[in-house]
Parts: sequence; structure tokens; C-alpha cells
Amino acid sequence: MRLLRPEMLEWLIILPALVACWMIQNYYRRRMRRASPIAPRFLALSRRTRPRTRLAALLAAVMCAGAMVFALARPQVMVAGSDPQFERQDLVIVLDRSVSMRARDIEPSRLVRATSEIRNFLQHRPDAIDRVALVGFADSSLVLSYPTADMSSLFFYLDWINDDEAPLYGTNMGGALIKALDLVNRDKRKSQKVVLLISDGEDLGAELAAAVEMYRAARIPVHCIGVGSDAPVPIPLDKPKTGDAVVLNEEARLRAARLSALQARGESVLPDEKGHLNDEEDRPIMTRYSETTLRQIAEATGGRYVRSSTGVEMAAAVNTIVRRERRLIGWKTTTEYQELYGAGLAAALLAGAALWLFL
Repeated sequence: MRLLRPEMLEWLIILPALVACWMIQNYYRRRMRRASPIAPRFLALSRRTRPRTRLAALLAAVMCAGAMVFALARPQVMVAGSDPQFERQDLVIVLDRSVSMRARDIEPSRLVRATSEIRNFLQHRPDAIDRVALVGFADSSLVLSYPTADMSSLFFYLDWINDDEAPLYGTNMGGALIKALDLVNRDKRKSQKVVLLISDGEDLGAELAAAVEMYRAARIPVHCIGVGSDAPVPIPLDKPKTGDAVVLNEEARLRAARLSALQARGESVLPDEKGHLNDEEDRPIMTRYSETTLRQIAEATGGRYVRSSTGVEMAAAVNTIVRRERRLIGWKTTTEYQELYGAGLAAALLAGAALWLFL
């Protein structure tokens, strides 16, 4: 234990002063009793005539004064603790940018909701996350941001994704995962890599099986978050206003399938008068969420699969995945001093209350 203000202990001189005052008072009482004795029949009714009552009052006064001096000296006691130390993590986000992600079963759209929740997570990311990389994909893949600790750079690319009005057809998850794995292998920093795939589930590429085997060989799990609902919905071509408030729509559902299939077969896909994608027979192309592919990727690589049917679960899901993937590498012993002046004040208050009862 240490004292922040040891000079305040000089005030302990008040204790012998209290004892001296008590002795003088006790002497004065005895003289008064001899000069004006109490009638024997009233002696039992007077507490002031009892020596033990006066002695208890002295002890309460000494304790009250001593506790107050103790509190003024600011005592502190050292408390030791252990904090877990985790391996530093780099997060690689693989984000589906295909046209089916424009569906609005999740308001304002699947893609805008996904970028918004990614932003929310990055603003409150765990301390173990060092750097974040971003890979966008549709039929082809593009590394938008290499691993960086500059979150403003990530926010710039997320805003750019929201503002990009060009529809991207096709969905090649395998190519995107291979691109992300190449990014991981090229990184010279030896840190734990957490790969996160965010998509509405459709895959029209031919590289997925090879990509999954590569991740299994590298022992890197792929965690998947599926965005969308079950009911078929049309695919709008106009982008929602990203400045609008994000409003949840729990009744609408989604998933993109026929669009990329038509594009892969070379068939025409045209917008209708409402700004939706139509097939060659001028019928709206409907998209529906499909979780089969995402669930298989997660199970095959040892990752986790999370379904987000409203969008609000996404940031919490990412945070849960990141925290569960942390690897404990040791413990750090910490010491800190805890204040005890509160205990001194409490003791002084109790002793003062007892003194008031004895007087």
C-alpha cells in the first residue's frame, strides 16, 4: 500500500488531543458528581454516569478522527491482473458487387446495406484487427484495397461502390476467392488472416471447387455472410440514394439467379420502363437468395456461415466471427493502484454516527 499524500498523517496529532480532552471532561464530570450527586433512585436511568459509555464515546471519536486522516492521506493498494494477448489479425473482405445485389428486399438495397454494415463494423472494430483489405467481384474480381490500417481509404472505396451506377453481370465466387488468397500469400506480414465472403449466394463461375481446395490446403477458413431473403424480387437498375436513411423492410425477400445465367448464355437482358431488368421476352428477371453455395464453402473450409435476412445482423455477425477467430498467444500481467479513501470516509461516517449516539 502507498500514500499519495503522506504529509496529511501529521494530523494524527489530533488523536492524543482527543484523549486529553476526554480525560479533562472525565475529571470535570467526577468533580460535578461529587458536588451535585445524583439521587440513588435515578442513578440507573443516567447513561452519562456509566464509565463504559464514556469509554465507548472516546473510542468512537478516535476512530472517526483516525479514519478521516487516513482518507486525507489518499491510501492506495496495488492490484495485479492478467490481460489476454491475441495474435494480430488482418481481415480480407470479399464483397459481391453483381447486379443481383441491387435487389431491394433489404432496404435500401442488398449492396448498400452491406457496405453500410461493413462501415459500421470498421468504425468499431476490435483492437486485434490490424489491417483490412477489400476485394470486389462480379464476373471478374478486383482488389479495391490492399491490407491497410487506414480506415478512411476503406471508406472511400465503400462510397465508390455505392456511387458506381454501372451494372455488373455474372458472379464468379471462385475467382474472387482465388484473388483474395493470392493477396494473402503476397502479404509479407505474418499475421492471422480472416477471409470474409459477403454475397447473395449465386455462383456462375467454374473455379469455385478449385478455390475451396486451395483454402483447405492453406488451412484458411472462409466465413460467409449471406445477404437476402427468400421471396423472388425484381432487379432494379437504378441505384438507391445512399444519403437516404436506411429503412428496414422485413416483408420483402430476394436472390439473383436468372440474370447471370442469361448473361452467361449470351442472351439479352434489358431494363423495362420501371428500371427493372427484363429477359428477351420482356419479362422481369426475378432473383431469390440461395444459401447452398455459401453454406458449402463455409463447411468445406472450416468457416462459419451466417444468414442476414434484414441486414441489421451483419455488423454483429462480422464482429462475432472476428472475435471467435482470435488466437490466444499469452497473457500480459498488469498492475494498478486502487483508491482506499472511500473506505476511510465510510469508516469515519460510521464512527461519527456511533459517537452521536453515545453523547
